[in-house]
Amino acid sequence: MKKKKNYLTAGEFAKICGVAKHVLFHYDEIHLFQPAYRDEHGYRYYSYHQYDTFLVITNLKKMGMSLSAIRIYLKQRDPQMFLRLLDEKYADIDSQIAQLESIKRMMNWMQQATTSALAHQHDEICVVTLPNATLLCSKDMENATDRSFANYMEEYIHFVKEHHIAVQESVGTMVRIENIRKQDNFNFSYLYQIVAEYDHQQLKKRARGNYLCGWHKGSYQYIQQTYDKMLAYADNKGYVLGEFAYEEYLIADIAQREEDGYVTKILLEIL
Repeated sequence: MKKKKNYLTAGEFAKICGVAKHVLFHYDEIHLFQPAYRDEHGYRYYSYHQYDTFLVITNLKKMGMSLSAIRIYLKQRDPQMFLRLLDEKYADIDSQIAQLESIKRMMNWMQQATTSALAHQHDEICVVTLPNATLLCSKDMENATDRSFANYMEEYIHFVKEHHIAVQESVGTMVRIENIRKQDNFNFSYLYQIVAEYDHQQLKKRARGNYLCGWHKGSYQYIQQTYDKMLAYADNKGYVLGEFAYEEYLIADIAQREEDGYVTKILLEIL
C-alpha cells in the first residue's frame, strides 16, 4: 500500500492548483487528468509531480484548446507537435487581438460621440472649421426606384458588411442640400464613413473649411425641421452652401431608449 503522507488529497491538490475540487473530479471522469492512485475507499490522491501536468492543461486551456483536444494532445505530444500547436495558436491569438482592437475602436467612437452629443444638448447653430476628410461611400442611392426604409436598411447592411465596418454607428449619411430645400431630405445620396487614405473607387473628399453645424434632437422623422432652421440661418447670414449635408448619428438606440433623446449632428459646407 502506498504511503498517503507522500500524496495530496483531492482537496489539498485542488487548493495548490487554484481550482475547485469538482474540477479534478471532472478531469478524472473524462480521463484527462487522473489521480496517482485511489485508496480502498475510492478516495483520490495526487502526487506533487502531477502539478506540472496540471499546469500544462491550464496553459493549453488559456490558449483556447478544448478539453477533448487537450486529452488527445497529452497522449501524443512531442516537440514538433508542440511547435505546430504554437503556430496555430499564434494565428488564433492574432485574430482575437484584431477583434478586441475592433471592439475597442467601436467603444471609443461611441464614447466620443455620446460625450459630444451631451456637451451640445443646448447649443444653437454655429460655424465650425473642419480638416480635410476622406470618405468611404456607398453606391449612389439618390432617386432610387425603391426608397423604402427596408431598401435603405438593405444598402446599409450591405455597406457595413462589404467594408467590414466594426463601428456601425460611425456610418453617416450624405444628402444633397438641393433635395433638402425641396423638403426631400429622405432622398439620401450616400452612406459614408470617415477613413484613412487608401485606394478604393468609392472614396470622396470632404474639403477642409467652414461648416454650418446643428444638432437635431429627437426622432429622425422630424429632422427636416432642423434643416429648415439651418437653411434659414444660412440664408440670413448670406452663406453660400456646398453640395451635401452630412449627418452623424451621435445618440441612437444603443444609448437611448426613447427616440425623443436621439441626437443627430448635421454639417452643411459653407463655400
